[in-house]
Amino acid sequence: MNNKLKVSVGVLLVFVLGILAGSFGTQAYLKYRVSHFVQRGQEARAELFLGRLSRDLDLAEAQRTEIGKILRDSQQRLAQISQRCQPEIRGITEHGFAMIRECLSDEQREKFERLQRKFQQRRRHRMFRRPLQPPPCD
Repeated sequence: MNNKLKVSVGVLLVFVLGILAGSFGTQAYLKYRVSHFVQRGQEARAELFLGRLSRDLDLAEAQRTEIGKILRDSQQRLAQISQRCQPEIRGITEHGFAMIRECLSDEQREKFERLQRKFQQRRRHRMFRRPLQPPPCD
């Protein structure tokens, strides 16, 4: 009876450790893949979409080359528009946050401020991982 209990606990322990190792390994892999994707920016999005089109539409190499150029150009133009609009978007967001603060109690306002700081820290962290982009053109 004692040996059966030891074997059962040992098997259960190995099983639980396997689950933990798999979970942490998957999490680390996904974090690496996402950060790699974010660092490469528009180029990665264009390549991903091109791969999907190529696979789903069975594109010839000439089509793949031409569509790749179109996608990279489109992504670059979208990034330029996004950069130009970013200050306006930030202003609208800040105005909205100010209006939300007016509706909250003191306790809620403190929680809201913490949430906002957490959000900004995440945003800054993502920004530092991205490649530097040229300043917006006016």
